[in-house]
Amino acid sequence: MVRSLLQGRFENTAFCLLSPDGKQRLSRSGRSPWMAFSRRRGPGPGPRGDTGESEKLTVAEMEKVAKRYTPKGDPKSPVVQNFHSFRQALNVASGDQRLLLFVSAPEGNQEEIQKTLSSVMGDRKIVGRFHADFIGKKGDENWQEAVSGVRSTANSAIFVIQSGTFGQKGTVLKQLSVDADAEEIKAALLSANESFAKKEKRKVYSTHVADGRRKQIYFEGGVEYGEDRDGDGKIDHRGGGRRPGGPGGR
Repeated sequence: MVRSLLQGRFENTAFCLLSPDGKQRLSRSGRSPWMAFSRRRGPGPGPRGDTGESEKLTVAEMEKVAKRYTPKGDPKSPVVQNFHSFRQALNVASGDQRLLLFVSAPEGNQEEIQKTLSSVMGDRKIVGRFHADFIGKKGDENWQEAVSGVRSTANSAIFVIQSGTFGQKGTVLKQLSVDADAEEIKAALLSANESFAKKEKRKVYSTHVADGRRKQIYFEGGVEYGEDRDGDGKIDHRGGGRRPGGPGGR
């Protein structure tokens, strides 16, 4: 997918605005929204010192496209997130510095819980502030090994989890019954997030990466780290500790 957007290259960011069915491209593609919408063809996020002009142009262009489509469905009842694994969910929650709402329940009960969570995650006080995940993928059976604070009666429960600095460990802040209603879940999320926001310090990228390298933190993802800038179909391993299997700032 990334290579198709970047003329055969594989790089760590790619952007293209797609139609609702995901089949038609509604903008040019590039490394960033600015490169997709701008009339300028050079590299970089935008002209230096443009005082926000690139952002204004991007928003204006996206609004033009949005007017061509009539929204369907209820934005207050969105599809609830579900990552490829709990391990990935914990890692992304750390990177985005959001709390993770994790549901541990038999698969047969999850559809009903998803309906409840849909109204919760679409609430204006909640939307965009949390990640969500459901148990059931390969490797999820060992999720408790990475998390502290789980009560012993936790075969089926809803957890609000704070991910560790590098997304490999987590701590339970709230634990609710799978029968909890929307208001109870929303109250637990907002309460946990208020405390989290007061204590969590924003990560500084360079410092965070350097600390990870010193501690030899490594997250093995499903996609090989690095970029293929010359488009030869092979990842260019160079600098920054991005060698396969070795510690890096990821």
